[in-house]
Amino acid sequence: MKIAQVAKAAIENFSHHQIGTCNICGNVTFFVCIDAKTARNNMYCPFCYSSSRKRHVAKVILTQIEKQKNLQKISSIAQLATVNNWSFYNTDVDDAFFKYLYPSDSYVCSSFEPSIQPGTEIRKQVYCQSLEKLTFADASFDFVITEDVLEHVRHHEQAFQELHRVLKPEGYHIFTIPCNFDQATITRVDTSGDEDIHLLPPEYHGDRLRGQILAYRTFGIDIFELLDRIGFKTQVDFSSYIDRKSGIFDSYVFCSQKIG
Repeated sequence: MKIAQVAKAAIENFSHHQIGTCNICGNVTFFVCIDAKTARNNMYCPFCYSSSRKRHVAKVILTQIEKQKNLQKISSIAQLATVNNWSFYNTDVDDAFFKYLYPSDSYVCSSFEPSIQPGTEIRKQVYCQSLEKLTFADASFDFVITEDVLEHVRHHEQAFQELHRVLKPEGYHIFTIPCNFDQATITRVDTSGDEDIHLLPPEYHGDRLRGQILAYRTFGIDIFELLDRIGFKTQVDFSSYIDRKSGIFDSYVFCSQKIG
């Protein structure tokens, strides 16, 4: 969306803007709404340009860190960046997390480029990776972050297994996916062979790096059985009214902990 379009949308949605404190940059700010119907994907913080969804992921990360004993309260990702006790792998590049955690050697992220050999370091701490076959060593990270990614992975079970493998024992996979909690997973594409076979009309989602990308499925309640089988203990954090002070609206975030 162009700057002029963003400005116009922000003015039209002025009544939905929200004053609060960003849990990524730590600033008191004015969360800017550009589309009230999809608030989880906007409500931008002007300081770090984080969205509602990303701040919800940050909330879940900070909540898990707060549970650690003998630690002072950490209220933002920017503050977390000053404590080098945790290692992160994020499948998003150049986002608000990157802005604050990137200076640490314990933070890496990735992008998938079919023309680049997986495992290649594209630039410092940014790697080409396929989630179906990660090149990282076993038990490398305390936290893995994926946001609205796994519905676009051809073989999602293999990806979840790989994310489990690279986590340290008791580590966390913090992620968002489209999910219907009252029905089973909807398989949109048959991926059992080498070629995609569409079972439903193709559904594409917008991606800021690659444009429109195919959704292979919409997850359902059976996701919990899959995660249990792989070796995760999973909870879902649903946003509440009080989360609005952090600019978090209409979203949910999965938190899967690697057992033992």
